[in-house]
Amino acid sequence: MKNILLYFIFLFFMGGVFSKTVSVKEGDSVTLFPELTEIKKDEVIDWRFGDVLIARVRNNNNLSVYEDALDGKFRGRLTLNGQTGDLTITNFRTTDAGEYEVSNSINTIKKTFSVVLHSGLSPGEIAGIVVGVLVALVAAAVGGVIYKKKSQVI
Repeated sequence: MKNILLYFIFLFFMGGVFSKTVSVKEGDSVTLFPELTEIKKDEVIDWRFGDVLIARVRNNNNLSVYEDALDGKFRGRLTLNGQTGDLTITNFRTTDAGEYEVSNSINTIKKTFSVVLHSGLSPGEIAGIVVGVLVALVAAAVGGVIYKKKSQVI
């Protein structure tokens, strides 16, 4: 019993079990990262949406995407990386929001991603606005300094 408890504590603290929330805008792509550096030769990585298997990597080169799962919900929109197990969903739809789980056959990873849809500005759009405002402020400050110096010369 003590060994089983230690095993679960090890899995938890070594990042084997965790949940992460990912926010995505409708129409964008999102990549879910299981944070594997490589997939071992006899390892199987499974991706599930809810309880339904949607993708699998076997032996880091045998990739399967189950496009007919969930009545073809993800048809043509899933990409799987055979080296790292990363799953990319393109053209994200409102019906794609939910729980995605990745696990492996040797029970060292089990991660849940809660993917939520947001309709606000993307981080890139926010960064662009911030940079634009900062550039405008710097330009105004420089212009003010130049104007002040010219008016003092006269």
